[in-house]
Amino acid sequence: MPQGLESNDFYWWLGHLISGFRIETIALVGGYVFSYQCNELARRTAFFPFVWKKFKRLIIPCFVFGAIYYFLFLFHASSFKWNVFFWRLANGVSHLWFLPMLFWCFLVGWLTDRLLHLLSLRKPSWCTPVSCILLLLFAALSLLRVTGLRMGLSRAPYFLFYFYLGYILRHLSQQRPQFHLSRGHIALLWTLYIVFLLLHLQATHLRLPGCSFLCPKWLQGCSQIALRLFTLGHTTCGILALYATVRHWLGLHRTPDAEPGVVLREASRLCYGVYVFHMFFLQWLLYYTSFPQWCSASLLGVWMLPWALLFVSLLFSTLCTSLLLKTSWGRFLIG
Repeated sequence: MPQGLESNDFYWWLGHLISGFRIETIALVGGYVFSYQCNELARRTAFFPFVWKKFKRLIIPCFVFGAIYYFLFLFHASSFKWNVFFWRLANGVSHLWFLPMLFWCFLVGWLTDRLLHLLSLRKPSWCTPVSCILLLLFAALSLLRVTGLRMGLSRAPYFLFYFYLGYILRHLSQQRPQFHLSRGHIALLWTLYIVFLLLHLQATHLRLPGCSFLCPKWLQGCSQIALRLFTLGHTTCGILALYATVRHWLGLHRTPDAEPGVVLREASRLCYGVYVFHMFFLQWLLYYTSFPQWCSASLLGVWMLPWALLFVSLLFSTLCTSLLLKTSWGRFLIG
């Protein structure tokens, strides 16, 4: 929390209400697009060329932009050590931790795709059972909390499930393009999403902001595994509800052969760079300027602060990305 600001109950709830389909959904999209490339475009690359491709796409930008971020915001000459600096970059400085984690998801995704592709050619009847077993295996793996591993390996077990879930969802939508969940099923998913969220929040907070009742005794002292199961149910239901809602809307308003609009294509072109740059501006605004204190001087300013930060960081991140993509080096890094 920046100096001079206090917690806001509305934004506290808003942050938790969207928590089930934020960063996990981005991992899911990675698996979804990977499945599309493998199963519909038949773009299956040999292992080492695939590793090099993802290394250029994820690890090199992680080091380059991580080094810039480090020297702008974290560098202290008196305590600087090259080995510490290297591993900070390798693990992903600040928000860039997502890149090395996703690198490992893609490598595991390559192996699982090759396994399922081989089964589809030799033992087609085995594909569905093996797919389900892998889904359960990755779900169980996501309940673990691994620490101490470098280059994103500690976070990879948690996100592998969502990456693979995206892979399976795209594969199913290809095999059964006419399958859509009914409105009742979508409503049930959203209801379960809220239920799992409330279970997790009640189990981790004695009293929720804005509420007068205490946590029920039967939820107090829940085990870590129970809390992680709540999180798994919360995020999975949220992602599936969001996915089903979008597919339902597209089925009503778009034809199957409709092309994405200009705005969506441009957003796709710029989104990687916006992700890379946005935290530079948020970090600067929140901790190196008096902008938070200026906003906290009035009630309206406190309420407008998150939206102002969103607008400024999005605007300048988009501008930086657009300029960088005009260079060959920029297209190599985030193109």
